[in-house]
Amino acid sequence: MMRFLSTLLMLAPLPFASARPIWQLSFVVLIGLASLIFSVNFRSTQVSRLPKVFCYPVTALLLLVLWGGLQVLFGLSVVLESTIRMSIYLLSYLAFFLLIFSKTTGTMMVPKFFRLIGLTVTVYCIYGLVVYFTGNEKILWYDRWTVGEGLTSTFVNRNSYAAYVGIGLNCLIAYSYWLFNVSTPKFAGLKSKVFYFFRRHPHQCQILCLSILLVLTALFLTGSRAGIISVTLTIVYLTLRLTFGDLGTGEHTRKAKSGSWALIVFLISFFAVFAFSGDMFEYRMNVDLESNYRFKLYPVLIKLIQEGPLFGTGLGTFPEVFSMHRAPDLQQIVLRAHNDYLEILLTAGPIVGGLLIFLLTYFVVKFASHRHTSFTVEVFSVCSLSIMLQMALHSSVDFPLQIPAIAITVCGILGATAVLWCDQR
Repeated sequence: MMRFLSTLLMLAPLPFASARPIWQLSFVVLIGLASLIFSVNFRSTQVSRLPKVFCYPVTALLLLVLWGGLQVLFGLSVVLESTIRMSIYLLSYLAFFLLIFSKTTGTMMVPKFFRLIGLTVTVYCIYGLVVYFTGNEKILWYDRWTVGEGLTSTFVNRNSYAAYVGIGLNCLIAYSYWLFNVSTPKFAGLKSKVFYFFRRHPHQCQILCLSILLVLTALFLTGSRAGIISVTLTIVYLTLRLTFGDLGTGEHTRKAKSGSWALIVFLISFFAVFAFSGDMFEYRMNVDLESNYRFKLYPVLIKLIQEGPLFGTGLGTFPEVFSMHRAPDLQQIVLRAHNDYLEILLTAGPIVGGLLIFLLTYFVVKFASHRHTSFTVEVFSVCSLSIMLQMALHSSVDFPLQIPAIAITVCGILGATAVLWCDQR
């Protein structure tokens, strides 16, 4: 089962990231079959109890799914089909989280899971770089229908792809830091540790270093303002926490302090890659800021939320609702609110939407404030927190979690992290 889930996670950006309904529904069917098989074999499976803090996101998703069902049942949705479809998607994401949590056995599987995600992102970066430098005319087997010169790999737009790349970069850095510290002598100097590490893991060192550089290059070539800024902020946070935080019981504190050079190495790599793609990035950072359609979109959304129904217009109904209230000076075709918070407040209603945002925010706060006695648990918990912060920042100006490949990857990461919390407990 775990091999099937890992394969599904690796293949998710191939068809599912295209955001075409046929592929999203195929994903739902596969997750449904996996859930059915697990349910049949449930009695013979050892399942740990979900840590309390992870009950908050589970409750939030269940609340949203149930609310979508009530919106359909009582005719509160303006488009019943869209609400049913969105509710099914959300339920499949929850099922994927629970399947990863249930089928990940043992603490040592979790670092490999994070490495798998990092290397999977690297593979899609390699594909994206090849497509980018050979004309950028295809998205998988489809002719490119989106405007722009940014690197998108198998994704429809560069903002979504930048968010996906950021997840992989977080995982690669966290795994590299963990492997370095658990593989080197405790009281040796930094120079001795580095040489020892390269002698013990020569192939992994080469692959990880190359992967980080490739992912950084792909990130800058997306030209995504929101993606690059949110990823940069959270990577700096992750690096600082890993470098200067007292991780675990103190057994690895000396290692963490001696690893302060990791931040310097990262910053040098960061600016080196920036120099490679800086012209396009600088252009993207400054072009069209004053006339960006988001600044015309947000006031309309806030007005719709204030004047709209208290129980929402129905999950997934944003395109239909907004098309009826489009401002005359907004010429762009808008299928997403480009702000997940405003969209959920509109479609789920201020009460349920507000409660959902509160539960997820409370989860992040509780997650961040918890301290662990295990070095491994702390490293990958910090990585998961960094990814959640990246999604939270990016969601304020875009819709990363509405892309299936990103959503299931984040759910898988949280499911694996929950396993670490169980083993510690």
